[in-house]
Amino acid sequence: MSAQSHAWVAGGIVMTALFVFAFVAAPKSCEWGLNAYFLAGVACAVALVALPFVLRAGRSPALCAGVAVALLALGFGAWVAGLFIANVRIMCKLF
Repeated sequence: MSAQSHAWVAGGIVMTALFVFAFVAAPKSCEWGLNAYFLAGVACAVALVALPFVLRAGRSPALCAGVAVALLALGFGAWVAGLFIANVRIMCKLF
């Protein structure tokens, strides 16, 4: 398996973990869940950007950057999908 394949597989694992965490955080979204899910999303975004560079997913820095941008876009999609599919409450109280 090539280094680029390793980056895609590792990115998929990170995105799956983030999506599953949405279902853990959703029932407690008004207490701690929303903050934890947001911070987990930020941590996953940093990991997804770093993965191609750490695993040497491309022969050039431009190719690594392209893979990083693609992983980041897919990770953002997984984050938003988890937010809505798990029904994480964004607004708990108005007053």
